[in-house]
Amino acid sequence: MNFNSLVLKIASRCNLNCSYCFMYNLGDTTYKKQPKFMSPEVVDNLIEKTKEYIEKYNKKQFSFIFHGGEPLLASKDFFIEFVSKVKKNQHDLTNVSFSFDIQTNGVLLDKSWIKLFKELNISPSISVDGTKKAHDMYRVDHKGNGSYDSVFKSVKLLKSEMNFADIACVVNINESPEEIYKSFKEMNASYVNFLIPDYTHDNFPFDKNKTLMADWLIDLFEIWIRDSKRFKIPLFLGLLNSFMRINENAKNESTVLVIETNGEIEAIDSLKACGQGFTKTGLNIKDNSFQDIENTSLGKLYFNDLNTKLCKQCLECPLNEICKGGRLVHRHSKVNGFNNPSVYCNDLIKLIAHLQKFFISCYPELHEKENIEPINPIDIINYLSSFTDNSNSPYKKELEFFSEESLVATV
Repeated sequence: MNFNSLVLKIASRCNLNCSYCFMYNLGDTTYKKQPKFMSPEVVDNLIEKTKEYIEKYNKKQFSFIFHGGEPLLASKDFFIEFVSKVKKNQHDLTNVSFSFDIQTNGVLLDKSWIKLFKELNISPSISVDGTKKAHDMYRVDHKGNGSYDSVFKSVKLLKSEMNFADIACVVNINESPEEIYKSFKEMNASYVNFLIPDYTHDNFPFDKNKTLMADWLIDLFEIWIRDSKRFKIPLFLGLLNSFMRINENAKNESTVLVIETNGEIEAIDSLKACGQGFTKTGLNIKDNSFQDIENTSLGKLYFNDLNTKLCKQCLECPLNEICKGGRLVHRHSKVNGFNNPSVYCNDLIKLIAHLQKFFISCYPELHEKENIEPINPIDIINYLSSFTDNSNSPYKKELEFFSEESLVATV
């Protein structure tokens, strides 16, 4: 088991009501049974279990990510006390460095919060979906009002006060990449983590034979790569690094464990999109260690087999070392569990092919030396079409552990 971060659901409610939110609007209503805020008892338990985990696995770096709901609904005293408790325990650990991050919708962000972040060395990231049109299409409050104007001000304030502005943006293909990019330039963003929307095979709203997501991202890439003063986009940087066989130490979904407000231990919460109670393990930080999640079916796949146990189509794909099958949530269906390719499979193939073509143009000698041919996405898609039946996957049993029948049994 190897994870380096805890996502802490310190608040289980939100002051926004984003229509695509996997926490509240994709079918899982278990948040209603959660306490609104994380208690001091849960904090004490998770810090103690974190200490045990670090000592057992000799971790040198570990991060806490404050999340929600909306984490700024918690009091400032919560953050002060949490960081203080971590630092007290740090004295008993050797050669470990802690970091603190927070993901906020930005609506409540002001100078007093930023002052606190500076004092506690907490790094904030704000969720913004680009332009006012794209953002307010989904990111609305509980009265249906858009939140862009207040969030835009928060990003500008963050940049002026902390000299950086990290942003998480869910891709909205109904707005032009050019306008989205221009908007982030106006915000003076430092880093924009573009997130592909979390859909499964059961609720995917697009035609899987089309490549609308790839076309949008390719247009964005062309705008970005031509900008000499570009901000960082980890999606593109990660793919380009993969062509250089460089592995960044970025947080990916299998290096993160989630702790709910009541102390429940879960895998990444985007899997809530798979169905009611899907991420529930029956484990709690009070009575269980982090390692106990490996004894659950979901935990075993999530931490040990995420990028190795793939469906037949993915195993036969020449690009699986780069895309690694895509995100776990994007592979799921109620009938076959995870025994499917990503709903964005064709998009990933086309996007990877485009970036590889750019990379070859930058380093032609390297590819001539290694005799690497440009990827033809149409050839790969046509080749993989013969593997659409994944019944012969060598990992069929493991990948189907959450079929429609077993899912009903667990809820």
